[in-house]
Amino acid sequence: MFVDNYQVSNMLDYLKTKYADTSSLNNGYFDCYTNIREEYSALKHGVGIHINLNSVIVEMTGKDVHDFLHRVSTNSIKDVAPFYKRNTLFLNEKGRFIDRTICINLSDRFLLIGSKDGDNKLYNWINKYIIMEDIKTANVSSKYAVFDFIGSQVESYLTLILGNELKSLNGENVLNPSVDGFNFLVFSHHEKSGVKYYKIVIEKEHSAKFVEYLLENKSVFDLSLAGEEAFNIFRVELGIPVSPNEINDEFNPHEIDLLHEINFTKGCYIGQEVIARLETYDKVQKKIAGVVINSDDEISLPAEIFEQHGNDEIGVLTSSVKSLLLNQKIGLAVIRKKVLAEQNKLFLKTGSKEIPVAIKELPFKK
Repeated sequence: MFVDNYQVSNMLDYLKTKYADTSSLNNGYFDCYTNIREEYSALKHGVGIHINLNSVIVEMTGKDVHDFLHRVSTNSIKDVAPFYKRNTLFLNEKGRFIDRTICINLSDRFLLIGSKDGDNKLYNWINKYIIMEDIKTANVSSKYAVFDFIGSQVESYLTLILGNELKSLNGENVLNPSVDGFNFLVFSHHEKSGVKYYKIVIEKEHSAKFVEYLLENKSVFDLSLAGEEAFNIFRVELGIPVSPNEINDEFNPHEIDLLHEINFTKGCYIGQEVIARLETYDKVQKKIAGVVINSDDEISLPAEIFEQHGNDEIGVLTSSVKSLLLNQKIGLAVIRKKVLAEQNKLFLKTGSKEIPVAIKELPFKK
């Protein structure tokens, strides 16, 4: 795992010391820093800061990087100018996910920011397809931390930190400001559900001091670090897919509703034939959906979903949380489209128990 390095250890040591009485650390991630409800509230109504120490980040240099990324990934990269970025997907030959990434052009190099990954899957996959191109790659995951700034007060708070420069962000460009001795990248990010948040990429050796700086300058804002539990509740309620739950080699972009990160006019990419065939001939069998789970039992993921009184699997539960919006257990599932249309009764099997589940439209609403 990428947590085995000095910079991350330094950051973890800082966070463990600061939140020693209340925090819970699990495999290098903080499940909770203080209080799940407070952290969730900050993500919804204030400023929630979700820290990603283990995001895979690949640095690419050389004269052929632009063309290569355009050729192998799903979105159009040729027109991504310096200090602009674009979401793009990497798929295998079967059209299934390698990773979902943010591709940033930094003029002298590209950064690909992917998901949490302890196996270097994206990095190894990219190197597999580099043959004669003038491209050098480096796994710089141990060098950078990625901070997500989420919540209704985020723009006001970041304006306090960055000034009016924040207003120049348009969803496509990337800023590289220096603020009180900290140098970082910042850009806005949009999910299909409509949620907009901001990402900051900063070197890990400065990340602990940066967190301290952010907390010391919270001013009147409802600002809190948000651990994995609060963030997962937030993102499941909004239907945001993550790796490895929904972004994995079991699913394709049609099924996970990420077609907006594919350019259907640019031509070939790895997996393009499969994706185009599914689109052209309406062969998509499954689709991501929300489900309400009528139980508080712990459920091991992924969990198979069945039609009541049937024995055939019709889907799989990929994520589950106890929703603070609905005060009940909910989840994300990939389910056969025919079953979604028929609104049949469904259930999960856990051991000898059958747990009823009900389909809900995403995002979840009260």
